[in-house]
Amino acid sequence: MEFFQADHMIDDSDDNSPCIFKGFSSATTSQRHGIHRLAGYDFKTEAYQNVDEFPAHIIREGGKKIKDVVKEHVLPFLPAKSLMKFKAVSKDWDKWIASPLLTHQQSFSFQSFSGYFYQNMSTWDMNTMFLSLDPSTIGVPSPALDFLLEVVKILSSCNGLLLCQGSEKYYVCNPATKDWKILPPPRYYHGDEPAIVLAFEPSLRNIEAYYHVICAFPMLDQPIIGFEIYSSESDSWSCSSAYCSDLENPCLVGGGLFMKGVAYYETKSNEVLAFDVKEEIPAIISLPVQVGRDGSLTQMDGELSYVTAFNECENVFLIDIYQGMEMSLKRSVSINLGPERTLTYACKVLPCVNSDAVAIQVRGHIYLYHIREQKVESIASPSAIGSAKKFLPYINSLANATLS
Repeated sequence: MEFFQADHMIDDSDDNSPCIFKGFSSATTSQRHGIHRLAGYDFKTEAYQNVDEFPAHIIREGGKKIKDVVKEHVLPFLPAKSLMKFKAVSKDWDKWIASPLLTHQQSFSFQSFSGYFYQNMSTWDMNTMFLSLDPSTIGVPSPALDFLLEVVKILSSCNGLLLCQGSEKYYVCNPATKDWKILPPPRYYHGDEPAIVLAFEPSLRNIEAYYHVICAFPMLDQPIIGFEIYSSESDSWSCSSAYCSDLENPCLVGGGLFMKGVAYYETKSNEVLAFDVKEEIPAIISLPVQVGRDGSLTQMDGELSYVTAFNECENVFLIDIYQGMEMSLKRSVSINLGPERTLTYACKVLPCVNSDAVAIQVRGHIYLYHIREQKVESIASPSAIGSAKKFLPYINSLANATLS
């Protein structure tokens, strides 16, 4: 993978700024440095006595072997692909990795941005592909989603689960474990391109971590948005009494984003529709974005963000990052994507989760700009992803898709 250095950055962020709305507070996802490199460790063949191979914060307990310490304290922090490989260590590990308790712990503990599911979104090619940020430790069985009953459109992704749409059905699945569930038919018509969000928040407090699916749909011939909600706990749909009639343009754009109890939907105007899932309260967030600067909702360091990118000249791109409920400009970054070229190109911002990175697609290339390191990483070329139109960020989790 190639790395380039960012040219300059303006940072107006204020870590001490108060949150405007209750329930919309920001939080920084803790980074467990040193654990992820264990995903490539061979615990079956390597010497268990080599204590120095482990991160400093993992302390060997009494007379336990290192493999037993790892089993209890490290496995929950590793991606699903690595865990599948480690099932071969022993019968004991195989049983533990397949247990509901480890599934529960891992779905909560492993929250790292792992890659993208993507599709061309054409009638003749709806194959689903996966782009891994680290193919040696992160991945899903290939071909992706071939375990479902039909070819599907990918709609939404949340903490390891995918929401897909078949010809007449919605599916929720875990592409890493091949667990899947068909949802009952909704009461209302959602359309061929529904504005729909999968909402799943793993919790250590409750091993039965249920999920929701929230569809924001237009009322017939009226500029009013209603909300229909599926709950995996009741395995049923219900229509919320809440509605939104204050959008400048009630036309919503495809899937959205879920974080911290709130579903967010992009619109065809400079507004974001927010819906508190538990309280069933809608709200509107204005985007102070320049006309012609298309962007994407994303989750950056635990905070709701809207990121735009613009090709200023040749190989220089300007990235603007808006954050918080007020969506004020927090950072403006000018980066060089090289190599030198004489033409300017349209670019597209791709959503990310639990990361400090910004993803940009330029003529089939995908670049990740890492804010802290101020480096640009090339993660995909046109030969790898072709003319893919839709990208969903993904976390390589063991989360259970069949809970009901």
